[in-house]
Amino acid sequence: MSVGTPEELDGLTSAGRAAAHVLERMHAAVRPGITTSALDALGARLLRDLGARSAPIRDAGFPTATCISVNDCVAHGIPGPDLLREGDLVNIDVSLELNGFHADTGASNPRVECRTCG
Repeated sequence: MSVGTPEELDGLTSAGRAAAHVLERMHAAVRPGITTSALDALGARLLRDLGARSAPIRDAGFPTATCISVNDCVAHGIPGPDLLREGDLVNIDVSLELNGFHADTGASNPRVECRTCG
C-alpha cells in the first residue's frame, strides 16, 4: 500500500500501535501452565476492546484470533489446550484490521520462564 494522505498515515499508525499493544500484552501473559487458547482469548478480547478485528479470522478463515506457535512449530500455530512449560519457545503473531487499515506483527519470547519459581 502506498500512503497518499496524512489520514492514511494516521490510520496505518493507529493499526500498527494496536497490533503492538496486543502483542505486548499477550507476551506479558506467557507463563508456564497457561494454554495457548487462553492466550488467544486474551488477544481476541484486546482486539475487541480496541475496536479491531482479527485479520486471520476475517480474511483467511483461520479458526482463532491469533497465531501462536510453540517450539518446533515455526509459524501459523493454531492455539489449543496444551499447557506451556518452562523452557518453551513461544511465537505470537497478531494481524488485525482497524478502521479499514491492516497491521501485522509477531515476535518470539526467548523462553517461557517461571516467574514464581526461586
